[in-house]
Amino acid sequence: MPRHLDLLKLGRVIDEVPTPKKSPRQQMTTPVLRRSSRKRSMPPAFSSVFTSPPPSAKKSRKNAKVPSPPVAPPTLLTLPYCAISRLLLCLDVASLENLSATCYYFDQLIAGKFLLALHFPFPVGFIKEVMADNCFEKKPLLKISCKKSWENFQTIPDLPGDLSESSSTHKLIIGNSPDMMDYLVFSQMSLLSLHKLRELDLVPDSVRIDGRVLGHRIMDSYSNFDCSLLRHISSLGSLSCVTRLDVLVDHNLHLEQYMVQMPNLLELGLSILTRGSLSKHVYMNEYIPRLEAVVAASKAPVLKVTVVAERRRLVYKVFKNNYVEKLVLTGPCTFNVFPVMERLKEVEVNLETSVLDNNCTYWKSRIDDRGLHRAGLCCVNIGAVYENCPNLERFMGVEVAMVSH
Repeated sequence: MPRHLDLLKLGRVIDEVPTPKKSPRQQMTTPVLRRSSRKRSMPPAFSSVFTSPPPSAKKSRKNAKVPSPPVAPPTLLTLPYCAISRLLLCLDVASLENLSATCYYFDQLIAGKFLLALHFPFPVGFIKEVMADNCFEKKPLLKISCKKSWENFQTIPDLPGDLSESSSTHKLIIGNSPDMMDYLVFSQMSLLSLHKLRELDLVPDSVRIDGRVLGHRIMDSYSNFDCSLLRHISSLGSLSCVTRLDVLVDHNLHLEQYMVQMPNLLELGLSILTRGSLSKHVYMNEYIPRLEAVVAASKAPVLKVTVVAERRRLVYKVFKNNYVEKLVLTGPCTFNVFPVMERLKEVEVNLETSVLDNNCTYWKSRIDDRGLHRAGLCCVNIGAVYENCPNLERFMGVEVAMVSH
């Protein structure tokens, strides 16, 4: 028993013997293998063995990308309303009519809000529409046309032909007194909303009767009616919105007082018809000064002058203007325009032509030398344009901008 206890004590002593610690230098570090990040290409011999199997149909459907819906190309309909309304201001009334006929949206936007164009005095068809409605809306009118039509109509359409006389706009204008015309204009204009009026076309459908130009009596009646119309529109303050004006004038040229009231005018069209027997005094002291005054007072960038008939006189017409950028002249070779326009960029000349070999009527031209026009001399002198229009770029279709002044 004592021996056994001694052995137990000895085993306990052996277990409690401390193990000597090794220094860090004496410890052996085991190397750690690091996986390379470099990609290695698989040899061709093992490509068929280690190729991953194709994905399942379910996985293919899951990874498949859903195509995005196609983007519609931009159109006028996709523009914001503010942009569309701004673009509509840049179009003339004829373009607005064509645009309103393209789709329902523009029909409601344009024709649904405005009365685009109307002949004046009212045609019988329009009067019938007014009579058929119990009430009507005064939409803003954009264009007034006064074409002085010769087409006959029944003054009272519902009556038989033997009880109702036929008439025409031309007959109404030349057959009534100025006071009656003023009343007619006032009574019919009261049915219209003119605060957004943009265009006035007062040129008749025809300026010739059986091959002859209108006589002075008809011209006087036409001028009086146009003056009455312009006076009434001016009294309403609606001339400030007008952007295009076309009118037939004689030597009286009744437009000068209205030019100041049209600051937004973009295009001015003058159709000139003077008497062939106009005296030299009236020609020099009334016609020429008034024509030059109307041109000078206009702020329209486009000026169109059409000469229907004019007394031939070797007198230069000095057109001074600081706003005109395009000048369009249509008339005889003897019109003699002398432009002084610092912003003028383009001159377009449309000369009279004849089926006979007698086109050119330039001053002192020989009878056997009238087959071709004298471009640069007929109607407007290129020398005057070269001296007084420093920004000119095109003259009768020819580029002249590279010619130094």
